[in-house]
Parts: sequence; structure tokens; C-alpha cells
Amino acid sequence: MRFAAASCLVGALLMGGPVHAQDAPMAIASIVVEPGAGTVRLTGRALGLSNGHVEARMMIEKSGPSGRTSTTQGGEFELSVGQDAVVATVGLSLSPGDKLDVDLVLTNGEREISRSRLNVGS
Repeated sequence: MRFAAASCLVGALLMGGPVHAQDAPMAIASIVVEPGAGTVRLTGRALGLSNGHVEARMMIEKSGPSGRTSTTQGGEFELSVGQDAVVATVGLSLSPGDKLDVDLVLTNGEREISRSRLNVGS
């Protein structure tokens, strides 16, 4: 009798799918660059591949002849499948010889979902 009960329990466990914590949403991070006269406009975007809560952070470091700038922008979003959200927009002066580093990170809690990086200069 115990063997039959154990066999039923094992069979039920094998037939069911694995039990996971709720999966993190899927999204794609992208950085859009729009040039201007001696400037650039940087826009961080998040494209939802599934529904869910996403935290976003865009960090920018620029140094060189046109000056030094360091800024971080971001926020939290509820994304839907196919939804494209603007995470942050920053305008900067940019001259020859400047170094620019942009890092856009999408997370869900402690889990990194997507990252996009842009590096210009040495």
C-alpha cells in the first residue's frame, strides 16, 4: 500500500511542470543617439517582450575638452508585450576628444534583465 501511494506521488510530481518562482519579465534595453550641432541627445528605451515590472537606470559619464558630466536617471515601469517605454533622455555637448560612457540597465528586483552600453572615445 505504501509503495502504491509513493508511486502515485512520484507520478504526479513527474507529470507536473517544474515549480519556479515567478519568472522575471523580459525586456530589451536600447540607447538611441540623436546628433545636433556640437551636442548629442541620448534616449534610453525599454522594449517589453513580456508583461511585468521593470526598474531602469541609465548612467552617463562624459569627460574631455567640452567638460565633465556625470548623471544617472531612471525609474520604474509596468511594461506590456510590445510596449516601448522611454527610460531617460539626456542632452550633452560633445566635442572631438571627449570620452562618453553610457550604461543602461533594466532589472527586476535584484535580477538583471537587459543591459546596453555605448562607449565613445578612448
